[in-house]
Amino acid sequence: MNPSFIPFYLSAGQNIAQAVVLVTLIFAVTCASDASAEIRVIDDLGEEVVLLKPARRVISLAPHITELIYSLGAEKQIVGTVKYSDYPPKASTLPRIGDAFSLNIESVLALKPDLIIAWHTGGNNRPIERLRSLGLPVYTNEAKSLAGIGEAIIDIAALLGKNERGFALQQEFVTALENSRVVKKSSPVIFFQISDQELYTVSSEHLIGQAINHCGGKNLFSDISPNVSQVNQEMILANQPDVIVVTQRPGSESAWVKTWRGFTGTQYQVDTIDPDLISRPSLRMLDGIKAICEIVNGAR
Repeated sequence: MNPSFIPFYLSAGQNIAQAVVLVTLIFAVTCASDASAEIRVIDDLGEEVVLLKPARRVISLAPHITELIYSLGAEKQIVGTVKYSDYPPKASTLPRIGDAFSLNIESVLALKPDLIIAWHTGGNNRPIERLRSLGLPVYTNEAKSLAGIGEAIIDIAALLGKNERGFALQQEFVTALENSRVVKKSSPVIFFQISDQELYTVSSEHLIGQAINHCGGKNLFSDISPNVSQVNQEMILANQPDVIVVTQRPGSESAWVKTWRGFTGTQYQVDTIDPDLISRPSLRMLDGIKAICEIVNGAR
């Protein structure tokens, strides 16, 4: 029973003391029933995941999933993860069982997980199916919208026995997301470069593209297909974006920043953003969205 519905059970004549007692009893019954009932969650691929009790030995197959588990305060339940799971810093000490392109199935089985949380976009789909065929519960995360990040935290919280914390984080996320929205009379055109090596960008269906729209910007390549595609300088310069955003890690300097600023006769401004804040669909993506909104709001 969702505690938010409790007030509907209180009659107008009940005093505060009676209300407190009733709330306490309902909460106790709810917790007791939750403890004994099996957990059923539908993942982002439409597959049902069933657990007889909250998972205590979890393997995370993506850095952002590791972040979500830490946000829930369930980090002690992680027994293994993949390369680049480095936030918060303590996550760097977790055992590694592979990366975005390969998994060591023997290492996974040796850790005896009672739940695997995977990321569909991250790859490894074949070994994940192998693990599922061996009877291991697999929840696949694939947020298709910014709001879907908050929905994912509720699902993962349910699987880890952190329901209350999950609902609180989801509500905080939704509120902060709405508060970050920027309304502008005109929408500056944004070219968002997601790679420091080649010129890759995203469509407006991608979460980063959705963030640009959310912040009142117009994605230069909103209709590009697939959602992550390579473009070239000629295409970008011909369309003269108002802003070019380059992903750049703190403490480093992307050569592309100097390149873009070196073209004469152009009117665009060049900004940078930490890729971890905008490419990982964790709660930290709020910081990335706010950064994009600030860029859009400050566009000339």
